[in-house]
Amino acid sequence: MPASRVATVQDARRLRPTGDRRSLVWSLALHVALLMIILLGGVVIPHKPVPSDLGIKATLIDPDAVRKMRRRPPPPEVRPAEPPPPDPVVQAERERQRSEQKAAEKRLTEQKVAERKAAEKKLTEQKAAEKKLAAKKLAEQKATEKQAAEKQALEKRAADKAAADKVAAEKADAQRRTAEDKRRRTEQAELARMLAEEDALLAAADSGALAEYVGLIRQKVERNWVRPPGAAAGLECELYVTQIPGGQVTGVRIGNCPADDAVRRSIEAAVLRASPLPMPANQALFERNLRFVFKPEE
Repeated sequence: MPASRVATVQDARRLRPTGDRRSLVWSLALHVALLMIILLGGVVIPHKPVPSDLGIKATLIDPDAVRKMRRRPPPPEVRPAEPPPPDPVVQAERERQRSEQKAAEKRLTEQKVAERKAAEKKLTEQKAAEKKLAAKKLAEQKATEKQAAEKQALEKRAADKAAADKVAAEKADAQRRTAEDKRRRTEQAELARMLAEEDALLAAADSGALAEYVGLIRQKVERNWVRPPGAAAGLECELYVTQIPGGQVTGVRIGNCPADDAVRRSIEAAVLRASPLPMPANQALFERNLRFVFKPEE
């Protein structure tokens, strides 16, 4: 609304006469006074009561007052003054103020809601942080306890392993000593047997039994030899024969022998044909590996 119009309305309100209002007030007061006089004039004044034994009650009314009341016209009806029509400017201003007040209340409510939500969010975040911190501390405590338990278990395993290693070492050492003692006894027994065999062999050699045994083998090999056409007279070949108990020949090797391959092969065949070789009368003279000179007679 333009400012000139607002000023005009306000000036009109200031210049409006107040006489009508005063007349209306005095008129209302006068009518109220008249109504009070009428009511007071018609009030019944009680006289001295009639003796109760008559059983009749009466009230005296002033006839003049009644006549006056009948002749007096009724007081004019007093109607309340109608309020002036609302001023559009004032109404608009009030509407604006109400709108601003509602907007302010809405903003205040929204601000309070936002503050409450922020406080709730902060409290929730604080609780979450406290819960996370408690979980972290619990996890750290569990990790520490786990490390301590693992360390204790590792130390126990190390101690058990050391004890087991010590027992195993002691057992192995005992087994080694036992094996060494057994080996020593075996070696001593083998040495004693070899010495005994050597002594028996020397005794047999001294007695001529060994030469007789080797001579029997040489004779059998020579009997099984087939002389090849190119064999020279006075042949002498060194033979190495391997045999098993019972005289079975398992190998033949010719050492120093001035002959050709045909002669050599014939000698090897003769040894194989002579198997099994003769056995000595004294078993102490038996030798797995024999060496003798093959010297066939002419």
